[in-house]
Amino acid sequence: MTEYKKYLGDLIGGSLMIKESQLIADLLLTQPSKEQWDDAIVNQNILQKRSPASAKRNAATIKKRIGSLSNEFLSALANANYEAAAQLMMAATLINSPLLADFMRTVVMDAKRMYRESIDNKDWEYFWEDKCRLYPEFAEMSESSTYKIAQVAFKVMTDGGFLESTKSKVLTNIYIEPDVRSLLIEMDQEDIIQAMEAY
Repeated sequence: MTEYKKYLGDLIGGSLMIKESQLIADLLLTQPSKEQWDDAIVNQNILQKRSPASAKRNAATIKKRIGSLSNEFLSALANANYEAAAQLMMAATLINSPLLADFMRTVVMDAKRMYRESIDNKDWEYFWEDKCRLYPEFAEMSESSTYKIAQVAFKVMTDGGFLESTKSKVLTNIYIEPDVRSLLIEMDQEDIIQAMEAY
């Protein structure tokens, strides 16, 4: 995989899909074969999607975000309450997308230090322009793709509880649950804790 794709991760795949991610984590813990995976996603429709295509797409996105993480992480996610599950999925998404982690560690952190109540689309645009200099491939992406990436980034942050809504983009303070923090420290992911706390 090229460097810019690794840096972007599967951000374009959609929101955090917290409940669905818990179901996929539970399924991954059984180490399913391709046939068992397809049966659970398409035939049993465990994600309760309206079409097989939509179920496959969502499942593939979630798998990209959590499939390489430890069984300990998957088990914690599968059994977590909603708030902890949201934080675990936020962490998994930031691990998968260093781009979004950098946005939170720089732009969001700076906004909080300056006592700004909210961020806006311009913050993302300036950040994206800066990253285009590092990864010229970003500048070659279509306008619709870059727009979607921005929209998903704000949606993910809202799902994770870091913004009040995608419309207002008012910043909220998140306190990472002790079990989530301990797990991330065990995984040597202190930089992800820093991105999530943005202080």
